[in-house]
Amino acid sequence: QQETLLPQSLSLDTQASSEEMLTTAMETLLADSVKPDNAFTAVPKDTRLRSLSINDRGIYVDLSQEFAGGGGASAMIYRVAQGIYTATSLDPDAAGYLSVTGHMISDTYPLGGEGLVLEQPVTRETFAKDFQGF
Repeated sequence: QQETLLPQSLSLDTQASSEEMLTTAMETLLADSVKPDNAFTAVPKDTRLRSLSINDRGIYVDLSQEFAGGGGASAMIYRVAQGIYTATSLDPDAAGYLSVTGHMISDTYPLGGEGLVLEQPVTRETFAKDFQGF
């Protein structure tokens, strides 16, 4: 059975800053509060958003240690996809930087026991190319 990402609509305050809107979107993802039929999240329960910031280089998302726990390689790829696609939901061409407890996911700090390495920054385009078949 092929998994796929399902976009979800959120009602956000249009007066909020991009940072505030993305923080709300990310917290909604992590709370697993949006549940279309038969959908599930690859993000581990109790994962928390430690910080989210935007600057000229991109969108920086720092998640709690729970993000790195449990699941196999496929689960790791899907949770990274959920994070990147949510972080870039306002600008699909934006560059995203994903870290866990302040450490960028990289060859120095791979994600989880599976050792998933990201070339940062990550865009939707580079993610799809690096993880073909996703």
